[in-house]
Amino acid sequence: MHSFRIAPALLPLMALMTACGVRTSDDGAGAGSPLPIGMADGFSASSVLTGLNNPSGISFSAKGELTVCDSGNGQVILFVDGKPTNHITGFPTEYWKVNAEAGTKAFGLGPLSAVWLGDTLAVTNAGAKDGEETVQFYGAAGAASDADQTNAVGPTTEEDADKGEGNLTGMCAAGDDTLFVCGQGFDGKSWLLRATRSTKELVPFASADDAGVAVNSPMQSMMWDEDTVLVLYSGAGGKEDGTLVAWNTESGALEASYSLPGVKDPMGMDRIPGTDDLAVVDNNWSLTEVLPGSLLRVSLPEGDSDQCKVESITDELRGPVSCAFGPDGRLYIAQLGAEFDSDQGQVLAVAGF
Repeated sequence: MHSFRIAPALLPLMALMTACGVRTSDDGAGAGSPLPIGMADGFSASSVLTGLNNPSGISFSAKGELTVCDSGNGQVILFVDGKPTNHITGFPTEYWKVNAEAGTKAFGLGPLSAVWLGDTLAVTNAGAKDGEETVQFYGAAGAASDADQTNAVGPTTEEDADKGEGNLTGMCAAGDDTLFVCGQGFDGKSWLLRATRSTKELVPFASADDAGVAVNSPMQSMMWDEDTVLVLYSGAGGKEDGTLVAWNTESGALEASYSLPGVKDPMGMDRIPGTDDLAVVDNNWSLTEVLPGSLLRVSLPEGDSDQCKVESITDELRGPVSCAFGPDGRLYIAQLGAEFDSDQGQVLAVAGF
């Protein structure tokens, strides 16, 4: 993990890029040669950023600045004038998978989601232990420890395996003061949580289990309209049970649940500009290797149907985990790359929507 801080105003740009441990494409804007990853007609992909370690959440500031969680390196990267800088550094990291008998560890995780509330950046401190994680707020570049933060959320059941909410991910902003947060604490009780910046409160909001939705692992939330937050659930690893669930933003009541036929482990989504369709990335999760993943176009069902229409744009991604449309109309995708726990993580940009 990169443990030192950098003052962007004091160091040359090349020093910043070296410290980040990442590289942009040749022109710094991701418009280089198209990548040969089997895109559908009319679509093309190019590399924006490489050299990341288990990258996760991806978003844009109000100024249109690309923001990426370089999770395994315990930092958030912000593009300034088209170049990557270490924006917030020094987040704790932990290994998600630990084999006690073999003594092996895998999937190093730190911050998993970072979104903007005006000029304030909210980040999930997902490298802490379950029951100790918080949402942290930053008004400027600096160290992770400089944050204002919410409370953590402890166990919500009597089960011994329930240690509290953890691996907080998939945030979305609802106005300038509220965030919805996907919790990955205890599979027996899946939670969408709500964070409030002004009060620094983090509370359980909507439970799939309580609502009779038999799918866990909420991965990404997204405001659909002012009354509805849409949440993407990945379900059990390797099982085709990806699900979209709509929750009322005031009451937390279930509004609708939609299946995603053929989708195994969806982890990221964003609304396609000017449409009611979604771009969804399917990680195709494995505990031992990075498998080919997919980029999909998803249409919500009409009438009484509960089954979405799913169209493939490519099935040759490498562990996609998050996506967001940029101000240029392209879809930016964070993916693990050929190997996890390495420097092969990437951000791609897909044009053609």
